[in-house]
This record gives sequence, structure tokens and C-alpha cells, in this order.
Amino acid sequence: MSDKIRQKDKNNISGYIQGGEKKVMTKFNKKMINVLATATLVAGVAAPIAALTAPTAVHAASSYTAVNTPSIGSSQTTNTTLGRVKVNVSQASVGKGESFTVTLPKGFEFATNPNIVPTAIDSTYGLGVYIDPGDNNDDAAARAETGYVPGEGLTVEKLTNNSARVTFNFTNSKDSVDLYLNFGKINVNGPSNGPVKATIDAASASGFTSGEATIANVVSSGQVSLSAADTVSSEENFTATLKVKEETAGSLGNSNIKLKLPSGFKWDSAPKADPTILFTSNTDKAIKPEDVRYSADGDTLTLSLRKVSDAQTSFQLPVGFYVDDENSAKEGDVTVSISGNATTDVSSLVVGSYGQIGGGVSVATPTTILAGHDEQKIGDIVIKETVANSFVKGRTVTLRLPEGARWQSTFESNNPGSSFSGSMENTNGLGGAEVSYTDSDKRTLKLTFNNANSTTDAGSLKLKNVEVATQPGFSGDLNVDVAGSQGLSGTVKVAAVKQAVTLAAASKPTLTIGLGDQQVGDITITEAAKEAFVKKDGSREVILELPTGVRFAATPEVKVTAGDVKVKSVSTDTYGESNKGRLSFYIDSESATPSTITITAPKLTVDRTVAQGDIVAKLKGSAVSYTAYKGASDNTQNWKDNNTAAAETAIATVGTPAPGATSTKAVFTLGSTSYTVDGQSKTAEVAPYAENGRTYLPVRYAAEALGVSQQNILFDKATSTVTLIKGSTVAQIKLNTNLLTVNGSVIRMDVKAVTNKNRTVLPIAWVSRALDASITYDATAKTVTVENKN
Repeated sequence: MSDKIRQKDKNNISGYIQGGEKKVMTKFNKKMINVLATATLVAGVAAPIAALTAPTAVHAASSYTAVNTPSIGSSQTTNTTLGRVKVNVSQASVGKGESFTVTLPKGFEFATNPNIVPTAIDSTYGLGVYIDPGDNNDDAAARAETGYVPGEGLTVEKLTNNSARVTFNFTNSKDSVDLYLNFGKINVNGPSNGPVKATIDAASASGFTSGEATIANVVSSGQVSLSAADTVSSEENFTATLKVKEETAGSLGNSNIKLKLPSGFKWDSAPKADPTILFTSNTDKAIKPEDVRYSADGDTLTLSLRKVSDAQTSFQLPVGFYVDDENSAKEGDVTVSISGNATTDVSSLVVGSYGQIGGGVSVATPTTILAGHDEQKIGDIVIKETVANSFVKGRTVTLRLPEGARWQSTFESNNPGSSFSGSMENTNGLGGAEVSYTDSDKRTLKLTFNNANSTTDAGSLKLKNVEVATQPGFSGDLNVDVAGSQGLSGTVKVAAVKQAVTLAAASKPTLTIGLGDQQVGDITITEAAKEAFVKKDGSREVILELPTGVRFAATPEVKVTAGDVKVKSVSTDTYGESNKGRLSFYIDSESATPSTITITAPKLTVDRTVAQGDIVAKLKGSAVSYTAYKGASDNTQNWKDNNTAAAETAIATVGTPAPGATSTKAVFTLGSTSYTVDGQSKTAEVAPYAENGRTYLPVRYAAEALGVSQQNILFDKATSTVTLIKGSTVAQIKLNTNLLTVNGSVIRMDVKAVTNKNRTVLPIAWVSRALDASITYDATAKTVTVENKN
């Protein structure tokens, strides 16, 4: 098979991705280039010309319709035939003796006197008026009533060289009447370009209405319109149909048009077929196919006529050209330059495109979608051949989403099979694409083309209304990576992703470590679009999560301050995570307009585990981070594991700590609940004891002995972890383990932390070392002295 293939289309794709190896000529989409703005097409519709003075209810109307508007040159001519105008006079609207005048514009005069003509197309006179009286001339009775006399129904008289009066000699009581104004013999004296309009005037009391009608269009003399259509590529020989149209009679005449191909291409020595005459004169000067001259000299084609026509002429001619030198021929549009001594409406013309076998993927209009939502429609994806038959049966195109996005089908199911959330639209047989999903998380949509293009036009497949889901917090462009066995590569933007909701703080106060009831500014949650708060599948919770060590001192007021969303069930329940603040509420009704929810004047408690710096609140919950809670578990498990926030913001900053540890000296006696701190006697609930060579003290009293204040003693019941904070040191001990963590570093103790009589007891020796305290043991007195060094 040749390395060129048949092609009948020119493809221009936005965001084009090129693939493949072979070169061929592609089809140029039909470009009929004609920059002359004529009124001929408008006139050909035969629409009534608007009257200058509209008829009233008192008198009937007449209407004026341009039947034809020929194009004429701007040079001086005599006995020129212009267009015809049809005048319709409503029944019983005109009386005997009523008249109207017809005036030609400046530069136009009657070559012969106006008169009545026997047919509607007669062009014998400067103004020839034909009358069709209808039923007004049915019989003797009608004529007696209306006064109509055949041959004498009208009087046409010349008033000046460019005006005439038309008078009715009867009353049209039996029927409407049609008149035809034939502007047949007109002298033209250097008119300006544009429409030629005849003015029709009548008295205001007349049944006639005043108006105007276009009877010709003046164009530049000698201009020729040139265009190319139906370009077809076949192996190395390419064809294009050239269309030539004179804008006025004899425009091409004895002149010529030259078309020069770019380097690497040459014209065939003869046309592909005989010329077709589209229209010409009906006299002996008419142009015939044999009058069209074709002359090819390498890269230059010359077109001309053997004689000059006496009427506007147009013809089309199938021509051929080929690639003569592949090293010189450049890919892209094949553009010929126009020259010669004829005046043409274009200086260059595209007759084809030289390109590679392959295809491209594009998205004309990316959409805007919301992060954390599913069922979000992206821009339509177009997969298109560069040339016909580029896509061989069995070839594949893959479209891979980034990690933060999933095709809707794979979001809903771990095994989506061939399901596809969208629709497909194909052209020129490039259809039958089979859908499947690859990779462990099914992010890659694979299209297998089972039907090869069977036409000579490049085919395309459009994926419409495709839906995706994105993880919360995703923002920026959603780009799809293109690959597959078809050889395409690159990326295309299918959507822009924006946060569904934003989180903002009215202020950012500085808080103190180790204090409670510290005021921060109002916190607002704002929807980016209506229904950004999700209420479906029972998923409607909004959670404002604070960092570890920061808690709400009380439940603040939560209210809707803009829009119409509704909330309920506000709570600061931490569900066992006492060291982490949590404010939650539920969306009771989705919004019809974007809404704002305000958390008013919240107060925080900041313990000594919190490092200096910003306190960042995170917005979570299924109402704002829907895709982190729903969807197929295998394909979106990492979204669930990360529990990604929809938005976050700093609501305060942490400064210097509150007063903490003090210098103390405590003495404990094994087996006794009595002990002293700095000489003062105290009583513990559980007596210290020794076991396996280690001394255990109750946590509350041990902390006091080590110089830790009560507010810096924390216990997390969910994790069975004791946290002691002394100055900049944080020690954590997990019960029933030998793990001691100091400022994040794990130390393995030789004993475990346990409980005794439902009270937590700690191995005081290990903890005192971590918190920089000294211990002395008196075996005789069985006393333990703990002395804090701070």
C-alpha cells in the first residue's frame, strides 16, 4: 500500500496533538472566498422592500419587491439592462387617476422613453411597465364596473431624464393588480459602488405607498471572484475544483489569472475534467467549455478565456497537482499565490493541506467544576483523524486523569466495566469505540476503535457531557494525559477546578499556650456556587477541625449570614478525641443561591502541646468533602484515608506559653497514701509501690512531683495515652506499653505503664529523667524523694 492515503478533509483542532508517521494531502474544507458584499442574494429572496411611508387603515397599501438585481460595472455604459420590480396593489385600494412617480438615482437616465410593455420581462424601453389586472378584466361587466380598458389601463409618461409618472386609468374594485417595472434601457454615467435604488413616490392620500427598490448593484469593473472547493487527496495526486466568477460582463475578457503553488508542488499538465459553465450570456457571445484556456508550467497555472462575453459568466474547473519534491514541500496548508492582469478578489487561495497520518485530541471549551464533588461535567473531548483512515481497526486512545480525579463510572464502582457517564457522537464512520478502564485505581479511560473509517473524509469521535469526580482540596487545571496505540501523546485541559467552599477568618489574634477561653475572630464558610454544600445520600455534615491541642472552650453560634442554605444540630462533641477541637453541624437544605455561614466569636483553649505558629482550622465533612466519604472504596481509598480537607485557613497564631512548671520537692513513702510537697502534707488516692525494681506513682501526684501543673496533664482515653507538658518538653506514655515519647522521639522503657485500682500509675524513674527531675530512694525509710530542677 502507498504511504499516502486518500483524504477529503482539512482538520484544524484546538490544542492539537499530532501522532503517526506517514504524510498525505488533507482536504481543505470548502472555502468559497468572495469578499464582494453584493445585494444580489438579498434581492433573490424576493422579499418586499420596506416602504418609506407605511399605509394607514384609511388607504390600502402597495408593496414593492425586487425581482432581480444584476451586478454592473462602475464605468460609463449605455442601454444597460437593470433589474425588475414587482408592484402589488391591493384590491379596491386605487381609484382612477391615482398615480406614482419613479425616479432613478444620480448617474442613471432613461436611454429611451418610458412606455407600456406587452410582457413582464420586456426590456425595450427605459422604463417598461407591464400590468396584470387580474379579475378586473374578467368580463364586460367587470370592465364596465372598474372602467378597465385592455391596453389602456395605465398611462406612462416621462417627466425628466430620470423620472416618470405611472397613472391608473381604472378602479381595481374586482381584484388586486400586479405591475412590473422593467428598467430595460438605462444609460449609466460613473455610478458609485453599492446598491442602485429607484425611488417610488405617491401622495399621502393615495392608495399607493411610497418606497424604494434595489434595481442593480455596482461593483468594481473587471473584478473576478476566485474560490476553491472539494479538494481531494489520492496517493500523491491531488485535486481541487476552482470556481471563477465574473462580477460584471467581460471582467475576465482577454485577461488572465495565474496561480502559483509553493515550493515542492507542481500542477498537472491538463485539467482533471472539462470546465462546467455555471452561467453566461444567451447570445452568440456566450462562453462555452472550449473557450476556457488552461496552461500549466510547473508550479504556475494560467487561466483565461478565448473571447469576451456580453454577460456575466461563471465556470468551475477541476484541476490537479502533486508533490514533486518531498524535501521542499512543507506540511500544512498548500496556498497558491494569485497574480495575472485580471483583478481578483483574493491574493492567495488554499487548495489543500499536506500533513501526517495520525490524529489529535482537543477540548474546545473547558468547563469549571467544583472540588470534592462528583457528577461534574467536563468539556467535550474531540478525537479526530488528521486524514481519513488514520485510525486502523483495533487501535486505542487512552485518557488518563490526574490522581485527584476519577471518571464518574469509576467513582461509583470498583468494577465499572464498559459503563460510561456521557455520550458519544461520531462523524464519517469513526465510531464503535469500546470503553474500558485500566490501572489499579481506574484513572485511565481506554477507547478501542473497532470500526475503521470507511469514508474519504477524516473522522472524529466526540465524548459529550462526560462526568468526573475530584477529591476535596483539588484546584487548578484538570488536565488529561493522552496516549494509546494510535500514537497520540500530550495533554489537554478539560476543566478548571475551584474550591467548592472557602474558609476565612475575620482576624488572626495571638493566643497563649496553656490558657483557655481565648477569643478569636468570626470564621466564615462561603459557597463558590449554589448547592456547593452537598445534601444527598444522607451526606450533609460540615466539620471544622482544629489541630491537636486546640479545643473549643464552648459551642459558638453558627448562623447563615448570606443566601438561603439551612443548618442544624451544631455541636462541639469530640467523640473521645479530647485533645482535638471539633465543631460540627448539618446541612438541612441545599442553597438556591451561594450562601455564607458564620461561626460567631468562637473561644479556644490552647494546651502546652501546641507549637508556636499558626493555628490552622480545616473544613471537612461529607457536605463539603463528599468524595472523601463516598464513592468506590478501592478506586478512591486514598481520598478516604487522607480525609482531605475542602478548605483550611489560619484562625490564630500561638505566641509565648503561659506560666508552667515550678521548683518542687516531693517525698513519697511506699505503701502509704500520705506524702509531702515542699513540706506540706498531702494525701493520694493510691499509694506508691515498687514492682520489679521500679517505683510507680499515681499520674496526678507524679506530675505534681515533677513540677507539672494540672492543666498540663492530659489523658486521651481513645488511645490510652498520658501527655505531660513541662516547659518546652512534652512526654507521652501509652498505657500497657513500654513506649515513652519525648518531643517526638520514642524511648523503650524496661517496664510498662499500667493502671492500679482504676488509677493510672507511671514508672517515675523514666518519666523524671524525661522531664529533668532527680530521684533519691531511701531503702531504710522506704521513701522516694522527687526534686524538680526548674
